[in-house]
Amino acid sequence: MRIIVLGSGSIIPTKERFGSSILLETRRLGRVMLDIGPGALEKLRKLNVDPRSIRMLLITHFHVDHVSDLPALIKLKKFLGGDTLHIIGPRGLAEFIEDLILKNRFFSYLVDLECLKYIELHECWDGVAIEGEGYRIISKPVEHFGGVAYRIEDEDLSLVYSGDTKPDERLIDLSRNIDVLIHECSFPSSVLLGKHTSDEDLVKIVARVKPRVLVVVHLYPEMELRRYELMKALRNAFDGDIFIPKDLDIIEV
Repeated sequence: MRIIVLGSGSIIPTKERFGSSILLETRRLGRVMLDIGPGALEKLRKLNVDPRSIRMLLITHFHVDHVSDLPALIKLKKFLGGDTLHIIGPRGLAEFIEDLILKNRFFSYLVDLECLKYIELHECWDGVAIEGEGYRIISKPVEHFGGVAYRIEDEDLSLVYSGDTKPDERLIDLSRNIDVLIHECSFPSSVLLGKHTSDEDLVKIVARVKPRVLVVVHLYPEMELRRYELMKALRNAFDGDIFIPKDLDIIEV
């Protein structure tokens, strides 16, 4: 499995980080995107990744820093073609697409262009979101404005992607015996804002989950400045490999 970091930051751009988006390359599923925040498509261009090769897009929640490039991808499918793009997201996914495109007179021309025939929606919540030969994707609600986390099982590898969330026992349960945990760490505990995970929270989480590989994402600038302290604390908490990547980093698992 390859983990290609398209966006490892927040809505506040920094020199090394912006938006939220991950591209996975797996054995059975092929290429899968996790969220599609601002700049994700441009990162694909920089990496010479053909958008037609992306089989699935998993959306954790509908905040702008996780979905802003979605309308562009939907339009792009019309011009590039290729296989159907399966978009998986939490409750409200169909309503979100309806409000974004069908009821929006400024975007409704995408209907006239027949862009929607290139996508297929799959709403999920608590259980198996989609499965096939050699793979399974499970969703679990988490504490962040109707969001979900995902567990991806692809042959002999398992990965959990937290999306945005406060520390949540449901995510701990979803993460049992996994190989890879991709988890947000938005702020230092001293300045924690909103329904997010702090550095101290993440240390406690990984001490319980003990993944083989930890990938830390969704760093706001305040947390980015403390990433070395975070790395030290995480290394004291468990024995796995730890990555605090910047955008365009590639991690081989």
